[in-house]
Amino acid sequence: MPEAIGTKRRLVVVVPSIHDKTEPWDGLVERLKTMPGYDDATCDWHRTHHGARWRKPGRARDYATALAADIHQRWVANGGYDSVVLVGHSLGGVLVRYAYLHALGTFAQSDRRDWAAAVERVVLFASLNRGVEVSFRRRWWLPPVAWLGRVLPVTRRWLVFDLLRASAFITNLRIAWLREINTMARPPLMVQYLGRSDSLVSEDDSRDIDTFATGTQELIPDATHGDLIRLDTAPDPDARFALIARAFTAPRPAEVPPIGDPEQRVVIVLHGIRASNNTWPRDLERHIEATWPGTEVIAATYGRFSARKFMIPATRRKFLSWMQDTYAERLAANPRATFHFIGHSNGTYLLGHSLKNIPAMRFERILLAGSVLPASYDWQGRVRDNQVDALRNDRAARDVPVGMLCSGLRGLFMRDIGTGGVDGFLWEDPRKTEVYYYRGGHGAALSADNLPRLASFVMDGTSSQPDGLMQEPSGRFSILSRAAPVLAWLGVALLLAGAVWFIDRGPLEEQYNAAVLLGGGFFAFLVLDLV
Repeated sequence: MPEAIGTKRRLVVVVPSIHDKTEPWDGLVERLKTMPGYDDATCDWHRTHHGARWRKPGRARDYATALAADIHQRWVANGGYDSVVLVGHSLGGVLVRYAYLHALGTFAQSDRRDWAAAVERVVLFASLNRGVEVSFRRRWWLPPVAWLGRVLPVTRRWLVFDLLRASAFITNLRIAWLREINTMARPPLMVQYLGRSDSLVSEDDSRDIDTFATGTQELIPDATHGDLIRLDTAPDPDARFALIARAFTAPRPAEVPPIGDPEQRVVIVLHGIRASNNTWPRDLERHIEATWPGTEVIAATYGRFSARKFMIPATRRKFLSWMQDTYAERLAANPRATFHFIGHSNGTYLLGHSLKNIPAMRFERILLAGSVLPASYDWQGRVRDNQVDALRNDRAARDVPVGMLCSGLRGLFMRDIGTGGVDGFLWEDPRKTEVYYYRGGHGAALSADNLPRLASFVMDGTSSQPDGLMQEPSGRFSILSRAAPVLAWLGVALLLAGAVWFIDRGPLEEQYNAAVLLGGGFFAFLVLDLV
């Protein structure tokens, strides 16, 4: 006879790891059922299946929203519950967190569901909070896979790319989780369990849990990433169960104050190609800290980045995850801080595409100098999604890397870059300020006497301009910039013609040596890029 609707007071949702097996949970679940409030008479144990695999095509977001829909269906079919407990292992921990935020309406108010308000605790086992670190130390195959993801778009459909540290999915989830939970009047009780011998997730990887007023991290001795949920393999099953059971029985704290200081301002200052943070970013950092005490300036660096590397799409994308992770790490330190940005050249690329990939990333004021973003970049969408409040774009009259290099590469169908730093952005709005044209080249806006103006914009919203600006670039520069796409194709045609001539005319031995040289060069690039 079917059970009457609405007779159970608690719903416990259990989401397995990447292997999608619920059998390893049997021993733990059966013992948890012996506790008051978790027995079959009063508790609905819902063990789900997600069907995901590391190399299976699919997006983590889709698996998570499907989980949210599954929980909602269970909620409606049983007339609701007094409380909901979300439990996830490894990938399952990622999915339950996203599903919870989805149902809270964090990503879209239209997604709000009643069951989210009933969530009283979230219990995570070796959850991938910051994602899997891309290193040979964790898994030997991760660096090559990450490289393939940048080079071959088709491989980016594999689920594994969503689960890497600083991936767009993981970073967006992490940022949204930090903001949402830390601003709730009564957040759920959260416990993260970690195996002492876990080779995939470390204590540092999951330290975000410690930033929550209701969060706790527990270390399970004699446990690995895969068996920390199993009692049958534990040297002391009773002790392991007692430690885990606390997450299901500990009282939920009353209202807690929001974590973080809303008055704290963080300014990320990011250099471009052929530079480092030891030049103008360091000078700007000293000026801001002296003029606006208490401001945290992150004069971050991703190392020296040459123009040759910038020309290669895979290498250009390599540091996007670095930028995204830098932002998330600072937000974890203060979830209520306001962020600002000052960037030059490739730094503007990292910002623009990070904003595009991470909807939860927000900056109050952004200043770009020598921007390599397309003139058609969707700033209107960034403002509509509350990612940006104000933008200033400083342009130079003889900016060869933007006007020539980016124009030429864009002509070769590299649409992720463009000439916004010379032509300006097409978006027209009072919140955008175009400052043009500085007399000089790519770094003209970054002169020592102009840095205070740049700082004043991001700190106070004051947008002053230096004297002596030009009305337009020289006619010769403008002509060459417009001709750059054609010149780029001409250069490619000449290279191909030269290669064909060499193959046709060169001796067989020289052809062999050339093939070995090219193969060796490609291998060297692969190794260096992986490292």
